[in-house]
Amino acid sequence: MTSTVSLEGVKKAVFFPFQGKGWGTKLLIGSALGLANYIIPIVPLIPLYGYAGQIAKRVLIQDEDPELPDWNDWGALFSDGIRIFGATIIYMLPGLLLTFGGYFLMFGMNFAFMLDPSFANSPEAIAPFLLGSMAGVFIGMLVMMLGMFLMFVTGLFLPPALGHLIAKGQFAAAFRVKEWWAVFRANFSGYLLMFALTYGINMILVWVVYLFYFTVVLCFVMPFAMAAATFLMSAIHFSLLAVTYRDGARKLEKA
Repeated sequence: MTSTVSLEGVKKAVFFPFQGKGWGTKLLIGSALGLANYIIPIVPLIPLYGYAGQIAKRVLIQDEDPELPDWNDWGALFSDGIRIFGATIIYMLPGLLLTFGGYFLMFGMNFAFMLDPSFANSPEAIAPFLLGSMAGVFIGMLVMMLGMFLMFVTGLFLPPALGHLIAKGQFAAAFRVKEWWAVFRANFSGYLLMFALTYGINMILVWVVYLFYFTVVLCFVMPFAMAAATFLMSAIHFSLLAVTYRDGARKLEKA
């Protein structure tokens, strides 16, 4: 019986990484890739995204309960990962650019004045420097807040977009807003539950990791715990994403 966004479906979508044949080895490989991301950024994330996409495929295409697949088809992991990672970056890019732009404005004015050789010997430059610095900080903070708000809003609509990409098997499907918006509206309450669960599980994993930080002996294990938490969060998030999208698509068909 396949999962739905109910108590039973939530239990399956959350605890499946600790079930099935060879789950420990699969979890270890995923954690190793998460750890490798701290050494070589981004590249190890691609197969992790692809692996999470395969978890979602099992739910959306095979209509089965989520399960950790085998780490054997690395070509598919990279190709699926590139599509999912690329769509995520494109959606988040406007907010990221505004956030980094605001950060630059906050500190850029200070450096601009300091780079002027005559600044140190010119008392008249102090007033413009202070005004410019204050203006840069104020405008920069506004731009940063706008960027962070835009990323938050984009993050709300990213799950149905990625679900549509995985369900259709097409990169362009993530940007066919009219199609996935109908699924989002059909299961709006399910997506609210998914957001709440994702946030709650993420907070739990973060606090579990920080427990290692507050101990003298186990603090050395913290990087490995963070890597495992990263993998678990991506796997659980995509399982919930897939179940929620599938329920929305079914409601849309019955409407």
